[in-house]
Amino acid sequence: MTLSKKLYDEALKFINNETLEDYVIGLGLSAALLSDGRCSVSYTLREDTLGKCEEFFKCTGDFGNPVSKINPGMKVKDILNIGLFSPDPLIRSVAYATLNAVFSTPEIKNIYSPGDLSQYINVGLDDTIGFIGRIDPLIKLWKPKAWDILIFDRNRKGSDEVLPDWAIVDLLPKCSVVVISGSAIVNGSIDWILNYVKTDKVAIVGPSTTLLPNVFPVKLLAGINVLNSGKLFKLISHGAGTKKIIAEKAVEKVVLVQ
Repeated sequence: MTLSKKLYDEALKFINNETLEDYVIGLGLSAALLSDGRCSVSYTLREDTLGKCEEFFKCTGDFGNPVSKINPGMKVKDILNIGLFSPDPLIRSVAYATLNAVFSTPEIKNIYSPGDLSQYINVGLDDTIGFIGRIDPLIKLWKPKAWDILIFDRNRKGSDEVLPDWAIVDLLPKCSVVVISGSAIVNGSIDWILNYVKTDKVAIVGPSTTLLPNVFPVKLLAGINVLNSGKLFKLISHGAGTKKIIAEKAVEKVVLVQ
């Protein structure tokens, strides 16, 4: 069973008749607010869009009012059913923001620990660290402390420091520490990546990380907890990314230790 299917099945345990109150798709992040006030974010899969001026809303013909598969007022269950398995990058982004909001419940929040991932994982000169996705703050922090750092990404962005994602097959098993961007959950590559992890020092990190225990085979999940949904929506609609929403205290960093 894929992790997306496991997450869908688990989400059904935390929803009844809730609807999607609102959503926003930003440059780097998307956010979803549920009718009961639960709110969270996801990475916007902008690299996988076609670059058109309008992709989320689509016309069925040459004329008419474009429509979307996801709209405010829809049942959360329907959004998850449509979006968690969708090949459409923007529909999937909103759906995973909705999913993360579903798991933003008091019973799960009670097992969060405050702080940054770096406080919960130790690295040393014997370690080769593999990063799935370019997570610059951790790379800068750990570069002087580790033997080597390998960065894998689908989009190399002209950097010879970044390895193509197909290099994961041969090189990731050699890494003693692995840090996976939460965007891998959103784009569905997480299942494939985990096949090549050969260490127990592994974490999934970033605002897209789904903070749910006993689903991912990793010890550490590092993500965010929403403190102010109104401020969060305004920031994302103005183009803010992870650093900004944290600095403005719309969210806080948290870690779920399994």
